[in-house]
Amino acid sequence: MNTPCCAVCGEPMKRNGRTSSGRIRWRCRNAGCGSSRTQSRDNSARDLRCGLDWLFSKQSQAEHRLPARTLRRRCELMWGLWPPVPLVDEVHHVVHVDGIHLHRDAVVLIAVAGGHVIGWHVAKSEKAAAWQCLMARIAPPDVLVCDGGGGVLKAAKATWPDTRIQRCLFHVQANILELTGRRPRLEAGGRLRRVALSLPRVGDAGGAAEWLVSYNQWEQDFHSFLDEKSEYADGGVNDMHQRLVKARRMIRRRIREGHLFTFLDEGLASVGPVPSTNNLVESWNARLRDMLRRHRGLRLVRRLKAICWWCHQHTERPETDAWLAANAMTDERLERLYRQAWERSPQGQYETFGIPARYGTGIDWNEFHTRVEWQSND
Repeated sequence: MNTPCCAVCGEPMKRNGRTSSGRIRWRCRNAGCGSSRTQSRDNSARDLRCGLDWLFSKQSQAEHRLPARTLRRRCELMWGLWPPVPLVDEVHHVVHVDGIHLHRDAVVLIAVAGGHVIGWHVAKSEKAAAWQCLMARIAPPDVLVCDGGGGVLKAAKATWPDTRIQRCLFHVQANILELTGRRPRLEAGGRLRRVALSLPRVGDAGGAAEWLVSYNQWEQDFHSFLDEKSEYADGGVNDMHQRLVKARRMIRRRIREGHLFTFLDEGLASVGPVPSTNNLVESWNARLRDMLRRHRGLRLVRRLKAICWWCHQHTERPETDAWLAANAMTDERLERLYRQAWERSPQGQYETFGIPARYGTGIDWNEFHTRVEWQSND
């Protein structure tokens, strides 16, 4: 422990026993001063590390070495902080992105590169604006591997215009099988299912050419079959095999985009290997879900913070516990910034009632009464 200095004369102090509570008492070395003080120990870094170790472990509160109340008290600091998101200026060759959904309440968008988490963003849903907030803090990579849904392609086009896109072949296969089914009864559906199952097995340019030939042969063989129409009693006309037609339209769009076989590009392969699937970040999402399952019962904001803390601790150079305890974003500071942003916004300057009220537990008069123009005494 560092030796404190006297607040009166500035001389270094010396130990002078302990108080009844166990704190060290310090007394000024200057005989003419004689002032004394106690110096409490800052245990915030210890409490934060205790909470993180429990969060990443498989132990419940009852199985932990500390009593449950002591553990909850030490975890209060962790639940009151938001870990900082790093600003990545290093250009990575491949970046994987995906989102982990917490039912329909929220989603955490995660970016992974080089075996580490390089960014995350909490949003209400997957859309282009949310993906842009994630990508804005990351230098444009050479290749982006993604599933292609939720506005990620639109965000990448706006934020990383020179980045090549590699769609996850496993997700493309899953989208096709969702339309064909596991046991298609029609011959066209069965053959398309076999074509879809062979897509993730493509590993070179020859395999990609064979897959394109097999799909083109499927279209030629069942062209007239897919063009059949159904006429309804009201005079309406629609495709007879709507799911297969939808699958054909989707595959055509994927081939036209040119995002299926980006990993076979020789120029990109010369810099480093490019994966054809998003299995890396999907496996990390599974670990996150295991963590939430082991600590099930957390409310939404704590589940979000648990995911953010996991991502922060799996970055390449996470900050120390002492720095986080002193400088991480608190809920009160976040609320204050949100209020200031609202007051400075055009809508906030126009509104006279201030920031919108949140849902509370109080009883509203309007829930049990009906407003009328004239008072009734009946």
